[in-house]
Amino acid sequence: MKVEDIKLYYSYNAWANYRIIDAAAKVSPEQLAAPNALGWGSLHGMLTHTLEAESGWFNFLFERGDRGRLKAEDFADLAALRARWQAQNEITRACLDTLADADLTRIHSRERGGQRFETVLWQALVHVVNHGTQHRSECAALLTGLGSSPGDMDLTLFLNDAGISSGPSDGARRADIDLLFRYNDWANERILATAEQVSADEFARPNDFGWGSLKGALVHLMDAEYAWRVLLKDGEHVEWLQPEDFADVAAIRARWAEEREAFWTYLESLSSDDLSATISYEGDAGKRYRALWHCLAHVVNHGTQHRAECAALLTGFGHSPGNLDFTVFLSEN
Repeated sequence: MKVEDIKLYYSYNAWANYRIIDAAAKVSPEQLAAPNALGWGSLHGMLTHTLEAESGWFNFLFERGDRGRLKAEDFADLAALRARWQAQNEITRACLDTLADADLTRIHSRERGGQRFETVLWQALVHVVNHGTQHRSECAALLTGLGSSPGDMDLTLFLNDAGISSGPSDGARRADIDLLFRYNDWANERILATAEQVSADEFARPNDFGWGSLKGALVHLMDAEYAWRVLLKDGEHVEWLQPEDFADVAAIRARWAEEREAFWTYLESLSSDDLSATISYEGDAGKRYRALWHCLAHVVNHGTQHRAECAALLTGFGHSPGNLDFTVFLSEN
């Protein structure tokens, strides 16, 4: 990847963060602080964690010193969180402005839990955005339940809002895209393997966020990969896959295995030049123009969003899939 590609990711990240903050501003202070089972104690805690992760990673990656961890109690209300997030956006932009393309491959090492971890800079930067997508999805689920949905936070919607129709960069190298899709497969498998542990009732039980049920969310995840592959490869829109077409997790797993193979066959047909090429397709609001790699990045980001919804449901059923962070995938592979 190139620096301009990373900056695009962070422009999206800031846009999506503000959608969550604006939605959170519509709930009461009591709702913001109410305990929940989705992690980090409350909506207030989850927002703080998302901010703290970006702050901590940038302090580490850009050697800004040990400035201490941000804690929920550091912020009296949402206005205080918003002000600190605005400051972090300025820090993030300033740090990214110091980078040249060659810097993105440098290695950063740190000790954690008695082990030494090494991280490639571009992978760590992508992790921060992916991590934000995961926790924004959890926040969106909570906010939707409180009657204050932040709406669609897809990367493609950001591109529409920002008027970005193509990308001049040739920085989305095949190896980088391949790594992101290997992560996507790894995380999908963790969700599927955990979903096999829930009861048939839990699998189909209705919920207030995300495609109606755990089953619906899994089918939507699979369907998005299928639909985007056919659209990008053949320029055709397909009929949506329907939850009622899949009796259980085994049926979804079997269909997804076919789709995974087909998607990798498509990916392996692409060159780096293909990834940078501008493509067009018919969208809901007419013809869209995109750099191909933007669409592929959206597929992975979209997967992270809906896997977070699945993980929240599974955790509520007593079957957490564990940590789905990009950095965990890198450490295991």
